[in-house]
Amino acid sequence: MNRITLLQDYDEKRAREALNLLLRDRRNEFRELAASLRIPPTSDDWEVIVLKFCLDFEDCFTTWTNSEEPDQNKAYKCMTIMREMVRGKNYIHELIHLQDIAYNLYTEFHQTYKRIG
Repeated sequence: MNRITLLQDYDEKRAREALNLLLRDRRNEFRELAASLRIPPTSDDWEVIVLKFCLDFEDCFTTWTNSEEPDQNKAYKCMTIMREMVRGKNYIHELIHLQDIAYNLYTEFHQTYKRIG
């Protein structure tokens, strides 16, 4: 299955190339986030699933920092993302660490995607 199509706003070829370049340096971060989200690294295109999660986290971050009131669907989506991140964690710094990873991965993905274009 070609899960790169989950990244709807991105060209498939460029997105795949950007992801592969990102994985060279950030594979451990992808694995850590996948483990926290209970995404098995043996599944097909698990990296795309993690990247999609990071991009969804970006939308939530934008929603949280925006002065406009979010619609109900975005609010529920963001709460679901937070619930997935915090599951099994006992301390706030564990959650913040995962948020930092997601933030860094989506930021670096955007930078790499732009450079390829």
